[in-house]
Amino acid sequence: MITRSPLPAPRLLILALTLLAFALRVWQLDSVPPGWRDDELINSLIISQKVLDGEWAVYFPDASGHEPFFHTLNAGMLALFGANALGIRLLSAILGTLAVPALFVMGKKLGGTAVALTAAAAFAFSFWSLMYSRFGMRHITLPLLTLLTFIFFWQTLTPNPKSKIQNRKSALLMGLFMALGFYTYFAGRGLPLILLAMTAALALFDQARLRAHWREIGLGLGLAAALALPLAAALARQPAAEGRVAELAVPLVEAGRGNFEPLRRHVAITLSMFHAAGDDEFLYNIPGRPVFGAVGGVFFWAGVALALRQALALFRQGRPSPDALAAAFLLIWWLAGIAPAFISVPPASLGHTLLAQPAVYLLAAWPVKTISNYQLTMNKKRGGALLLGLLLAGAVAARDVPDYFVTWPQRGMVRFLYRADVAALADVLAAQPSLTDFGVTGLLAGPWDRLALAIDAETAIRPRWYNPERVALLSPSLSWMGFPQTAVEFADFYALSSPGLTAGAFQLYEARTAVLPESAAACFVNGLCLLDATYDAATGQTLLTWRVAEPLVLPSLPLISNPPPPGVYAGPRLSIFAQLLDDEGQWLAGDDGLWIDPTTLQPGDLFQQQHWLPVQAGGTAVSFGLYDPMTGERVLTTDGRDGARFLISDTSALLSTRFLILD
Repeated sequence: MITRSPLPAPRLLILALTLLAFALRVWQLDSVPPGWRDDELINSLIISQKVLDGEWAVYFPDASGHEPFFHTLNAGMLALFGANALGIRLLSAILGTLAVPALFVMGKKLGGTAVALTAAAAFAFSFWSLMYSRFGMRHITLPLLTLLTFIFFWQTLTPNPKSKIQNRKSALLMGLFMALGFYTYFAGRGLPLILLAMTAALALFDQARLRAHWREIGLGLGLAAALALPLAAALARQPAAEGRVAELAVPLVEAGRGNFEPLRRHVAITLSMFHAAGDDEFLYNIPGRPVFGAVGGVFFWAGVALALRQALALFRQGRPSPDALAAAFLLIWWLAGIAPAFISVPPASLGHTLLAQPAVYLLAAWPVKTISNYQLTMNKKRGGALLLGLLLAGAVAARDVPDYFVTWPQRGMVRFLYRADVAALADVLAAQPSLTDFGVTGLLAGPWDRLALAIDAETAIRPRWYNPERVALLSPSLSWMGFPQTAVEFADFYALSSPGLTAGAFQLYEARTAVLPESAAACFVNGLCLLDATYDAATGQTLLTWRVAEPLVLPSLPLISNPPPPGVYAGPRLSIFAQLLDDEGQWLAGDDGLWIDPTTLQPGDLFQQQHWLPVQAGGTAVSFGLYDPMTGERVLTTDGRDGARFLISDTSALLSTRFLILD
């Protein structure tokens, strides 16, 4: 009778841990983060959508420059699931999950099974990994590709003696994954530097190993360099696309000028991010929260000290031990990975140090190796390693999981940056299917509020987005009003709706009934009509009242990233001008803008817009009209004029057309 051997416990454990990691990365994926941020929408709806539309590129100049690998994968997710939580965020969850077993494999090669399991468990529960695994950004691809690159690099140093083909295959896979790192995120360009530094260490301390394996190392590096050539050529053709790199390198720029204080400060802050004070950005962290708590911090720095002690043995050994080489490699990896935070802003950035992320958790698990140094029975060694591993992983899980799922998303600035109120509005609208036409207030800083609500909306809605600091929306009469605050001049236009509805910081208001002029003062060929204009000669306040007479004719308005690609116009395509003129029609003062999103307006809509024209001596008339800010071309009236003009002294003409707001 043939008996089947059971699956080894470590394999069962890493399988269970991977499944648990995936569950943590997809649980409440549509609500944590608490909404959509600009970068997620830009990444998927603009850059990944280009791939989906067949616009292939080696390098996208959008949003300060993006490599294509993540977006190519993400385009497939958008094709499968559409623009929603699965289509935009699921890829990151999968990549973040795959990094867990990859970290186990790497950890086993460097430090053994106990270190590998401990590091993988702490990593699976970590705030740092959860953060980048749960929103649609390309950063999360880098830890996985880094691990795969280094797994195959380590295999080239410990090859299969019976198979040269297998050795070359490992070298080629090392080069392939390294190159994919180049095509994923800027920090991926640090991968060859780490391998070259390790090769230099071999040249100094283990020439025999280097002589045996330099061909495989060279093959992998050569393949990566060859595959990087198209990217290098693309960057050479559009150097301005990487403008953000120069923007962030403030400490390096200052050091070049002889001022080393910013660099010293960034190094100190970055080294403290693991135990004292971490990333200050609400987008990625609870500001100031270090990577580890007290227990994890002790484990991490103890691991650094132990690895350093082992690495220093390179100087004392004729032929270095595997432990000494592994420790040296781990320290090189960690230091090279956090180096970008030394020379860029902000210091201690969790994003800029992602290359080091797997090394950080391997170093934190490194003290588990110390159990093997004691004169204990095998069972006691296993028990001790288990206790240390559970202590670290348990400490990380107990702190990081509630911090990520509970504390971080409830922070006010996090909710603002991720548009949590827009998500809350979508939930309320789902329960009010009859509420389809309404206004929503916002800053109109790009189309991202509008797109966020469109993604989350479960019913057919037609919101009109406007900035209440400059615009009062009178029809449709209902408006969800929150941030920013309504202008004082418009405060009396609205009353809380009955029954009152709230959604996050939004409250539903209703505009008071308006008595409108019977005829328009001027209508424009794009569908807008000017109903009324008033100018206060004492304050310079100018109020223009507009009606959408027919579907608006607007220029093409493609989605443009923020910041836009070099040389691409990303401003509005319709604006209103208000100008104070003298007797000869010369310009004295002006205030241009359109503080309502014209793409959301519908026929019959009515809004009043506020302009400020400072009182000037000699001002006798006020001119109004529409134009395209990109071209400067004015929109003509239906009778062929390029605007409308009223004399300030002709108060009867102004007052006769002024509309009234009734209680």
